Amino acid sequence: MAEEASKSLSMNKADLKIKIRKMKPSDIPSCGRVIQQAIGSRDAKKAKKDLIDQSKKLYVEGENFVADINGKIAGIIGYWRLGHHPKKVAWLDWFAVDESYQRKGIGSKLLSHMLNRLSKKHFQMLCCEKSGEGVSSKLFYAKHKFVEFGRIKDYWENGEDLILLVKHL
Repeated sequence: MAEEASKSLSMNKADLKIKIRKMKPSDIPSCGRVIQQAIGSRDAKKAKKDLIDQSKKLYVEGENFVADINGKIAGIIGYWRLGHHPKKVAWLDWFAVDESYQRKGIGSKLLSHMLNRLSKKHFQMLCCEKSGEGVSSKLFYAKHKFVEFGRIKDYWENGEDLILLVKHL
């Protein structure tokens, strides 16, 4: 018990040595675990397939990035663009942070890294979808200047709405 307390104390924001890097195919199982733990097992199965497809370059354009802390994957983010999408619009791909690392700035660092990459590639807009009215995700996206541009009522199996967000770059 004392060991757990000291571990959580040592995981202050300032203490974390976060390296944001491109995801490697060997990271996919760890990314799947982060997604499963943060979002759910149903989404983790779909995410694993999507990440494998993207690592095989099945999309016209897309990249995934991970937050690596001493060799442990603490978070993942990515974007994609299919051939029929305008070259200036990217869609946010799987975005999750391990629960034990949440609220330590990792999600913001991942997003910032990816937004810089998108800007360098001359994208003008990042779109994403989220479910329901989760307060923490709502606050996170608002903090990063995403705005709601659409909603589909009762879209998900649990009755939650699908919310479409956009950020101009």
